[in-house]
Amino acid sequence: MTPTMSLQQTISVDPSRPVGSIVRDLLTTPAPTPAQVGIFAAFILCILAAVVAVELVRRRREQLARNRSRWDNFSALARQRGLDDTAIDRMREMHLGLDALHAPDAMLRIPAVYDRALDAWIAARGGTLPEAEWRSLEKVRLGLKFKGLSAETSLSHTRQIANGQDVRLASEDGHWSGSGVVRSNCEDLMVVHVLGDLPHGHGHVRIAFSRQGDGEYKASTSVLGLDTAEKEIQFAHTDQLLRQQLRMWVRVPVLILGKMHRIIGPEGAPHAIQDFEVTLLDLSGGGAMVSSSQPLDVESRGLLDFALGDAFLEGVRFVMLRTGKTSRSGGHVCHLCFENIDVQTQERIMRYVFERQRAGRIGS
Repeated sequence: MTPTMSLQQTISVDPSRPVGSIVRDLLTTPAPTPAQVGIFAAFILCILAAVVAVELVRRRREQLARNRSRWDNFSALARQRGLDDTAIDRMREMHLGLDALHAPDAMLRIPAVYDRALDAWIAARGGTLPEAEWRSLEKVRLGLKFKGLSAETSLSHTRQIANGQDVRLASEDGHWSGSGVVRSNCEDLMVVHVLGDLPHGHGHVRIAFSRQGDGEYKASTSVLGLDTAEKEIQFAHTDQLLRQQLRMWVRVPVLILGKMHRIIGPEGAPHAIQDFEVTLLDLSGGGAMVSSSQPLDVESRGLLDFALGDAFLEGVRFVMLRTGKTSRSGGHVCHLCFENIDVQTQERIMRYVFERQRAGRIGS
C-alpha cells in the first residue's frame, strides 16, 4: 500500500464526519524513529559547523588584511621620517612585545607610547644594550623628533628629571658616594656629570634630589656606562622614582573658568542648584580656591570640571573645607580639597603648577 493510499484511508471523506475529527487526522503523523532523529540532528549540526567555519575563515582573512594594511601604513610613515628597515623591524618587534592597545603608528606620533614600547623592549633584553644599539636608538628618537618629554610621561619616571638638576649619588653596596648634575635626559638614557671620583665598575646606584616646593625624590637605577674622560655616568631609566617627603602643596594663582555640579550638603541633601559656574583663583595638587556664584556649606561635596592647558579635567571630586572673604566680583570664596583623586589627574595638576611656578605668571 502506497503512502498516498494510506493517507486517503486515514482521512475519510465521509461528509458525515465532523471537521474536528478530520483536523485531528491531518495532525496525526507517525512518530519518527531514533535513527531518523539522530540523522536529522547530525545534519543540522553539520550545517551549523559549516556556517561557523566559514565565518571564522572570513574574520581571519579580514584580520590579516587589516594587519597587513596597518603595518604597510606604519612602514610608509616610518620611511617618510627617515627610518631604515632595521629601525622599522625593531619598532615592529617593540609593538608586538608590548601587547598595546594602540595602533603601531601611535609610536611614531606619541612619545609616551614609544617610551612604553621601548622600556618593555629593553627590559625583555635584561635592561642592557650594546653601545651601537643605543646610538641607533638615539638616531630613531631624533628622527621622530621626540626630543622633549611627553605630557603623558609619569612623574614617577626618571625622564621627568630636568637637565641641570643637582643629584646625590651612592652605590647600593655603600662603597661609593658622590654628587653630580644631570647633563642630558632627553634621549633613551640619562647622563650625569659627576663632581668627584667615578664609581668602580657597574651596578646599581641610588639617585636622590630635592625639588623646590615639592619634596625629596629617590630612585635606584643601573649604570649603563662610564666615561672617565668626561667624568660622566650613563644611567638606565626607571619608572620607580619615589617621592619620599611631600611638603605642603605648592599653590599658584590662576584665573580658570570651571563648573561645579552634583553638589550635596554636609547632611547628604542635594544643593538647591546642581550646576553653576565658578572661577578658580588658585590651584595646587591637593585642592583649589574658587569664587562661586552660589554659597556652599562647609563639608559640602561635589564634582568640579575645569580646563587645564590643552587638557580638560572632568569630575574631580572635592570637599568644601572653609569659606573665605567675598571676592571683588561679589562671589563666594570657597577653599576646596580634592578627595579620591586619581594619580593621573593629580600628576597633570602638579605638572601644571610646577610649570606656572617656574614661569611666574597667571594664566588659564
